[in-house]
Amino acid sequence: MNAKIAKKISRKAEELSMALLKEQLSDTEAAKVTKSSVPKQEYAPSDKGYQTLAMSTKGMKTILKSMVKTKDLDTISLDDVKEYCEQVGRA
Repeated sequence: MNAKIAKKISRKAEELSMALLKEQLSDTEAAKVTKSSVPKQEYAPSDKGYQTLAMSTKGMKTILKSMVKTKDLDTISLDDVKEYCEQVGRA
């Protein structure tokens, strides 16, 4: 992976993690969500140890890196990420 793709993944990860967080909040609370309010890294226990949450920026980057292998980054949406998480078993 080169630097251009890594930067695109980082930007897309911030965008999707904010969208995921806003989706789970009410409209008034969702309006308060900014880039700095999204957690950079948060862990949750799983069968294999600890995994970063998909809601955090680092967790979203990890998910996008594995999704980019099979799908174009520009076409990945929040629904695709949710579907991938269900297939893989991530919360």
